[in-house]
Amino acid sequence: MAVVRTVLAVALLAGLGSAAAVSQSPPPAQPAVQSGGPLRVTSDTAEYCDDLAGQVATERERRPAPQPEAEVLAQEGQHMCDSGLIRGGLVRLRRALLLLRADK
Repeated sequence: MAVVRTVLAVALLAGLGSAAAVSQSPPPAQPAVQSGGPLRVTSDTAEYCDDLAGQVATERERRPAPQPEAEVLAQEGQHMCDSGLIRGGLVRLRRALLLLRADK
């Protein structure tokens, strides 16, 4: 029984030592961003609604005749954001932006 306790004690100490080494290692490298720019942290705020609406407007200007579905989603999204329904507005604005960008 004493041998088992010794083996368990050695294993516990080895595990603690390796855990300490891992906790002191440098953080992993940040993943590369596909677009080449820094990662943006977004949140469900009215400011992000405005930012996303601006992106949608820019994409609409680049198209001679945007998809009707994208237009409806953009209008609904802006209306919802203006009414304080931020999450629902963001969902619609993001979907409109995806449709507009896929239409290239």
